[in-house]
Amino acid sequence: MNVLLLNAGSSSLKCTLMAAADGKVLASGLADWAGAATHYKFAGADGAENAENVSWQGYAEAVRRFLHDLNLAGPIAAVGHRIVHGGPFTASVRITPEVRSRLAILADLAPLHNPPSLATLAAAEAALPDVPHVAIFDTAFHATLPPEAFTYPVPRRWTRDWGIRRYGFHGLSHAYCSRRAAELLGRPAEDLRLVICHLGNGCSAAAVRGGRSVDTTMGFTPLEGLMMGTRSGSIDPSIVLHVQQHHGLTAPQVEAALNHESGLLGVSEVSADMREVLKAAQAGNEQSRLALAVYTHRVRQATGALTVTLGGVDALVFTAGVGEHAAEVRQSICAGLECLGLELDPDANAACRPDADVARPNSRGRIFVITAREDVTMLQDVIQVLGG
Repeated sequence: MNVLLLNAGSSSLKCTLMAAADGKVLASGLADWAGAATHYKFAGADGAENAENVSWQGYAEAVRRFLHDLNLAGPIAAVGHRIVHGGPFTASVRITPEVRSRLAILADLAPLHNPPSLATLAAAEAALPDVPHVAIFDTAFHATLPPEAFTYPVPRRWTRDWGIRRYGFHGLSHAYCSRRAAELLGRPAEDLRLVICHLGNGCSAAAVRGGRSVDTTMGFTPLEGLMMGTRSGSIDPSIVLHVQQHHGLTAPQVEAALNHESGLLGVSEVSADMREVLKAAQAGNEQSRLALAVYTHRVRQATGALTVTLGGVDALVFTAGVGEHAAEVRQSICAGLECLGLELDPDANAACRPDADVARPNSRGRIFVITAREDVTMLQDVIQVLGG
């Protein structure tokens, strides 16, 4: 039985076809339109990869192209969908009309992600109406946060009546990395204190103790926390009030600015793509250099805070697009973390091919670069929901 896994990001769609029996990847694809053009690549079971720039963009078009290219890979028994904001959902569920309606209500809490997931779901259900579809929530891994971590210091009625709380995101990635780090260390996950940095177009860090999330940087929505591609991350709430009261911005304008015009793009004024910002910084662009400095400062700051929450750290993990591929960014983040027992080996870092340990041999804590495998967590959840 083959399971199709669809992972809709804020500007991309990943597709993976996996065998339920052994988790073997039978085919995979990625459509990414974060830059000026849509980059599409697809690899079949033989490993041969086709990569090209295409004229289309969007989730529905990507689903259609994936299914066309998957035509020879065998029948699809089920489809798993990554849903960023699960709200009250704390475990994966089979998608029904009622579940779909509840997901639509949550769209405003993750405006860059839940609408794309719903668009992807609609396209997939239209193309594959006779197979079960399963929703797998990015927030579910963080359901173990203790009250002191998920409670905001706001009026009680906000939390009690309106559901205002920290949810946390990138849970599929954090869950996989916590298990993979334990394998690399050769120790049980139950014994470990991990800080995991998921750095892509969206960014979050999490403190994981004993395989369970105990704190994370993203909050009520995916806007809080680290600086991201187009999202601001945490800012003084009074900034929002100030630009509305003194500069005439409306609530929708502020929301659009903080979600779509901030982060790397807003500070550098070059791009939301870390690769382009790095190129500009290396060419002497001062705003791009500042964007990188702010970005790495905030990740370093979060790493320190989460380490204190854990009472120490056995390993720091970098994952996702920037975390896996930007050695210069990793080096800048780790500068100064020696006080936590985390010592980066510059040579190992520069030559890194995930999954790898890039810490110095005598470093008290290890530093891992781990390939993001949200699909592994998704497959496990689909199998569990559908009873094997």
